Amino acid sequence: MPIIVCGLNHKTAPVALREQVVFPLDKIPLYLKELSEQWSVREAVLLSTCNRSEIYCVADDASQVTQWFCEQHAALAPDLQPVLYAYSDQAAIEHIMNVVCGLDSMMLGESDIVRQMKDAFAESCAAGAVDTLFNRLFQEIFSVAKEVRTSTAIGACPVSVASAAVQFIKEKHSRALSDSTVLLVGAGATIDLALRYLKNHPPKKAYIANRSIDAATLLAEKYQCEVIALSDGLMQADVIISATGSTHPLITQQMLTQCHQSLSIVDIAVPRDVEPSCAELDHVQLYCIDDLKDIIQHNRQGREHAGQKASQMIQQKSAAFMMWLSSFDKVAMTIRAYRHQTEHLCQVELEKAIRQLEKGELPAEVLSHFSRALINKVLHAPTVQLRQAGFEGRLDMLELAAELFAISERTTESIN
Repeated sequence: MPIIVCGLNHKTAPVALREQVVFPLDKIPLYLKELSEQWSVREAVLLSTCNRSEIYCVADDASQVTQWFCEQHAALAPDLQPVLYAYSDQAAIEHIMNVVCGLDSMMLGESDIVRQMKDAFAESCAAGAVDTLFNRLFQEIFSVAKEVRTSTAIGACPVSVASAAVQFIKEKHSRALSDSTVLLVGAGATIDLALRYLKNHPPKKAYIANRSIDAATLLAEKYQCEVIALSDGLMQADVIISATGSTHPLITQQMLTQCHQSLSIVDIAVPRDVEPSCAELDHVQLYCIDDLKDIIQHNRQGREHAGQKASQMIQQKSAAFMMWLSSFDKVAMTIRAYRHQTEHLCQVELEKAIRQLEKGELPAEVLSHFSRALINKVLHAPTVQLRQAGFEGRLDMLELAAELFAISERTTESIN
């Protein structure tokens, strides 16, 4: 029962490509339905974040999963082929564990990925795309993530792209944050984190602009800043940090031509919130998520040892899960074989009964013969094996049979 991973991430594709390869949250159930009905994918989870778009699934053919991935973005197929990766079985499990533990993140040890993975898993559960195997797998994955964060230095000081963005602004902006007005565009988890980090480096003024006024108001009350319309915020800001879930740019070059102050913009959304052409304006310094590499590299240097320890744990956990999966497959195959064998015996006796009925024999006698013959055939092999086990003194098999067939002491007493 192969477990397959297919996708692209910040290591294989630039933001200009990643922002075009996304799985919108509202369409996830449709993707999962198509995978199940048309591509014979038995279980699936889709993860789409600013740094990766990946599918985790149970399927027989990895090449078909890759084909499906490309077909969802057919216009990009020539660009996708070189940057896509696919893993199977233990390599796939290790990859998913590395992702959720933050070892495959742009920021080593990023903490927000756990929430994102749990959300993706919940969406698949709600869509009916998760069964026994993925239930077990993802519970193990979340357990490993918790263990890694509590037993290694990865979890000692949680980091995120939002924290890197604030640090980046501190280094790149021409003025101190305490003398700058900051506009935050969006009101999701990333902006929440950015505001949390800004508390340690408070700006002169902070505004929040967001499509949902209610969501913006909640954040404004939490961090003691103000809600503002985007157009007004652009006119007053010195610094902009943007992270929305919009599928198209919210800030255009034309909008920024109306601003005359120097602007430092860090766009950490994927797809990007700010038109790339805004960088052509003399008074605008525009940065995207891929521009945070120096900050990110500095973060990695302090966490490499913890990352190595976490990797060792993941290798052990993934190997242990593969051992369980092997036994799970054997159990499933045994059950299917036993069911097939029993159904065959039943079919043979059923055909005999039908012929007897067609000859005009009494239905009661036919049914009586059918039931006795079926019982005898189904129980023949187990009976022979149990008698042999008793002859050889193998009480363990007899005890196992009693457990397997749910035979209690009360049952045996009633027979006696």
